[in-house]
Amino acid sequence: MNITLKLLDCTRSKHNLTLLYQYDEIIFTTTLWYSTVDFHQLESEYSQEYMEKIYFHILLFHGLKILSLKPTHLDLGKYGNYWTNNLEKLWEVSVEQCLGQWRYETGNLDYQGAEIIHQDVTTMKTEAVTLVPGGTPLLLCNGGGKDSLLMARLLDDNSVPFDSFSINLHTHANPEELFEMHEQHLYKLQNPPPKIHRQYIIESFLNSPAAKLHGVEGVEVSEIRNYEDLPLAYGMFGILPIILQEKYTQLCFGNEKSADSEQVKVGNQVINHAWCKSTECEIIYEEYIQQEFISNLAIFSLLKPMSDPLVYRLLSQKVREEDLKLVYSCNTNPPWCKSCPKCAYVYLSYMASLTPEQANEVQHLLGNENLFDRPDLQLYYRQLMGLESHNAFECVGEIEETKLALEKCVERGFTGEAINGYSKNARLDRSEYQKLWVKYHQLDLSYQRLPPKLMEILIQECQKLENK
Repeated sequence: MNITLKLLDCTRSKHNLTLLYQYDEIIFTTTLWYSTVDFHQLESEYSQEYMEKIYFHILLFHGLKILSLKPTHLDLGKYGNYWTNNLEKLWEVSVEQCLGQWRYETGNLDYQGAEIIHQDVTTMKTEAVTLVPGGTPLLLCNGGGKDSLLMARLLDDNSVPFDSFSINLHTHANPEELFEMHEQHLYKLQNPPPKIHRQYIIESFLNSPAAKLHGVEGVEVSEIRNYEDLPLAYGMFGILPIILQEKYTQLCFGNEKSADSEQVKVGNQVINHAWCKSTECEIIYEEYIQQEFISNLAIFSLLKPMSDPLVYRLLSQKVREEDLKLVYSCNTNPPWCKSCPKCAYVYLSYMASLTPEQANEVQHLLGNENLFDRPDLQLYYRQLMGLESHNAFECVGEIEETKLALEKCVERGFTGEAINGYSKNARLDRSEYQKLWVKYHQLDLSYQRLPPKLMEILIQECQKLENK
């Protein structure tokens, strides 16, 4: 049976965009509110035609999540004149990669996306602009976690000015409380960012019973956890209005090296929960945006040259007193749900890498509960150490990085069911441990996407670690 998902409209007011979709007879809406953007001013400065093209890209890529209802066709409606060969290539790889986890977990590996319907009209061509950088060229994406904290400390300690951007990914949570959690560590910096941008998302699809009520085979509920990869896809376009208004020329994420590794391979399909944090994704989105929108926008990840063991080790040296109380990593029920693979992994890495005083601070936040003993985390720990069919579907390290952390916890005397499972079933021998320690504590200098000054800062900070 043919079912069409149609892009109906993207309307705008001074500070918001409303995205409208029709799936069969159902209407879905997504509303984006920008705390600092004036769309009237942007249309005046860059032209309405230029901004309409951006609105279309935001509309299209926010529609990725609705493909999980398995429409057979995607009707571009009145936006068909924006469809190009370059966009088709970007869309196809985004569908394949961003929906990989959903396809694997729901048994829909054969679903390749929807056939595009668009009128055979002349493609509308608008030229990319070249921005003259403002007073602060660097915009830092801030998710409120330990990576955001580490980046902010690295930049602040080295007198690199930056502004901040946050998005409320957890659409079920109180947005004001979530943004306060995101931003509270920024106010402890010696030089807090002059401008802190927010994007609010009001969503009618995620966590809806649409799939269950409309009998989509193999899908029961549209859970947020299946779409954690998507914000970096639609966010690449959703952040452009802020970049255009403030004239930023550098967009910085906090994605580590492990984001380049998959969770599982099925035949010739590679399933990577964090593909949108990968170097491959950075490159193809940057190239597209430079061709179509902003010719001199650089997109990179400050932490990409570092594996997780090095990230956590550096974090332990950079944080100030009570910093760790101000950040969270949980994607289920922040700050800590204590029941998800992310909580399991971050807890493990903290215990392996933090100083005793810092570890005690984290333990106090958790009510002194030993997460290594929680029954609901044991499957995730087995996945993390490579004892199940795939690594945990979360933004976690490689299996060898997990084993390094577990071995470090054994050395430090930590106990618990997860530690016992590692010791009995997955323990590294001493020679393996030493080789992996060297491997994962070296900067990856092959990552050449950082501005030279930022790479120099990383090199210097890592040299300080070696001298301690």
